[in-house]
Order: sequence, then C-alpha cells, then structure tokens
Amino acid sequence: MTPDAFLTSLQRFGDVSYQQTPFWAEARRVDWPDYVPVGWYADGADPISVAIIRYRRIPGTKKRFAFIPYGPLIDWDNADISEQLSTLRSFLEANDVIGVRMLPYLSLRRWDNATVRAGLREPIARHFRDLAPDYTNPTALQLRAIMRDSGWIEKSAPQETHIDYGRFNFLLNLEDRTEDDILAGMHKTWRYNAKKASREGVKIELASIADVDDFQLLYTSTGNRNGFATLSTDFFRTMWTHLTQGLPGRFTTHFARFNGEVLGATTTARVSSTAECIHTATDTTNPRMKPSNALYLALIRQLLSEGAKSYDLGGVKDCLGLDMGGSGLVRFKTEMGADAHEYMGAWELPITPRTYAAFSHAVPAYNAARSRIDPLLASASRLHSRLPALARRGPS
Repeated sequence: MTPDAFLTSLQRFGDVSYQQTPFWAEARRVDWPDYVPVGWYADGADPISVAIIRYRRIPGTKKRFAFIPYGPLIDWDNADISEQLSTLRSFLEANDVIGVRMLPYLSLRRWDNATVRAGLREPIARHFRDLAPDYTNPTALQLRAIMRDSGWIEKSAPQETHIDYGRFNFLLNLEDRTEDDILAGMHKTWRYNAKKASREGVKIELASIADVDDFQLLYTSTGNRNGFATLSTDFFRTMWTHLTQGLPGRFTTHFARFNGEVLGATTTARVSSTAECIHTATDTTNPRMKPSNALYLALIRQLLSEGAKSYDLGGVKDCLGLDMGGSGLVRFKTEMGADAHEYMGAWELPITPRTYAAFSHAVPAYNAARSRIDPLLASASRLHSRLPALARRGPS
C-alpha cells in the first residue's frame, strides 16, 4: 500500500506509535535501509490491519531480517490473531525474510500509581514482579500464548544498541482531566520542584533543527553519566527532518533554559491520542533549578490543550530498590502521578532457522562496534564544525 493510504488507515486505530509511520522509518534508514507499509485485507477495500515493516539485508545475500516496532496495528481484541500472524509469516517468507522481530504495542500488565508508590516504600520490593498488578490484560495473555505456539521466541532483553522501545513504561492519564486534576495526583515534592524552577527563572521554549548541536551535546552528557548509548548529531538532525515533515499529530522539541544555558531538553511525538516522549536529556551541574520538572509540566499543558488522552513518559529499568541503578527515574515518573505498564516486549520468529541463528550471533558484534564508533564519529563531527572558527582564530 502507498504511504498516503497507510497514513489514512492510521485513523482507524486507537493507540498508534510514531514508530509505525513512514516518517520514522525514513529517519531510521541508516540502520534499516528498506521498509514497506503493508495492510491485511478481508472483504472490503480498507485494510483491517496495517504495519510498517523495516528490513536489514544479510550481507552478501538476498536474504533479509525484518523488524516491526510497536506494531502491527491490529484490533487485538476482535481479530483472529492466529490467522493474522500466519498471513504475516507467509508475506515475509515470500519476501526473502529469514526472521522477524516484533514489538506489539500492547500493555500486558498495569500497576496503578498508588501501587508503585507503596512498592517504592517497601524494602522487599526490588522489581515490578514483586508487586501484584492492578490489571492483567487477557488479550495480551492470549497473544503471548498464540505466539509461543506459533514458534515465536520471547526475547529476555533487547539486543540492539540503539533501541526504540522499553518493556516497562510509565503512562500519565490525561483523559477528561484538568491541569489541577493532574497536579493533585502528583507528589507534593514534584509539584514544589516544578514551581521552584519557574521561580528560579527557568524558561521553557520550543527548539528547532537549528538547535540540534545543543541537544546532542546535552544528550551525550546525560548518556555518559547514566551509562546508556549516545547518538550522533546526524541521527538527531535526520530525526528532526523527517518527523517534522508531516507527522500526524505533532512533533516538538522543548528546551529548559536558565540565563541562556540549556539545562534540559525533551522530544515528543504524537500520532493518535497518545503522546510519546522520545528522548530526554538533563544537565545536573545545577540541580536546584529542576529543569526536568519544568519541562514535563510544560508538555502536560501543551498536550491537554491539544486534547491528548495519555502521555507515554518512556521506558524505565525494572528496578524499585533505592540502591538500584535507574530507580531514580522510576521514582521521578511515579511522583508525576503516572501508572506503570509492562508491555509485550520483543518477540522473534525464525523463518529460516540456520540463517537466522548465524545472523543473531553476528548482530551483537555489529552493535558493539557501533557503540564504540558512533561516539567517535559524533566527536569528529563536532570538531569538523568548529574548524572554520579555529582556522580564523589561529594557533593559540
């Protein structure tokens, strides 16, 4: 199906991620050079399900590996799941695919905000599984059982350096709520810090692609401090270029500035009623300014004005213990009043088992090399951008 027809079909689905758009597929072509929008059809002219499928070719062959991030878009509650998955496999087999990774955008379990808050106060609660969920989705359980019976393999952890997803996410409910309602659901310290940032003079402003270097520097600093892979200026420039071309809903980048200095930044995309936080970066050299609180409050106000129903705050590690790395982010998002969700996670289907196994062993080495090379390329790019100024200034 054509990209335009695909975008039109998105209106038929409730929760649609920016990752299931041609714009994001274009932005990720460095890692996934080919992609195709596809549809499942029954009797009518309109597709009953759709997906963006990305491809990576196996070097030296015509074979490919496929990736369906946060998709397919299927009415999971009413669809014949077995038939849909069988049709997908037949399509991939006919297109030289040796295996596919899929991340259904479907919540498996939910822990309400009060439950997570209680768990953070309980010393024996180290992981989300230590807390009884407030809701378990029977449709997700059925999907998981069908996938296992169909040969799909659940991946315990993502293998990619530049991941596009998280198994555990926090979602803030905005539907039928006012700003006062949301503020009332926040921890008093979170509200205080947001107001403190404003009093201290932190200003929130919309950024543009012209600010990409500032964003990348702050993101790199954040990644180095927290131990996650950083991304190049070219990556962010490409992302900005494609997501601002016509993403249904909106794509924005906000900066938190103090006296002109960028202390925090976040990018947000919205296709349907759910907005998603893509990347966030924070400078911790001046912690009393609380730029993150100011940023998120500004985003909440924007999304309420646009009629968004939920705000996906992004992934977290499965950690509740105060001594565990990453638990600070869990606490921050919990104090915002958000609920925790466990999604279906990553699943892979080996279509050509031997070739798939060889490819699976090669990917970690490739990603390890990328994680070493990309920061060097980013540094070289920044140095190159300064060369004219350095040449004019001359040797010191």
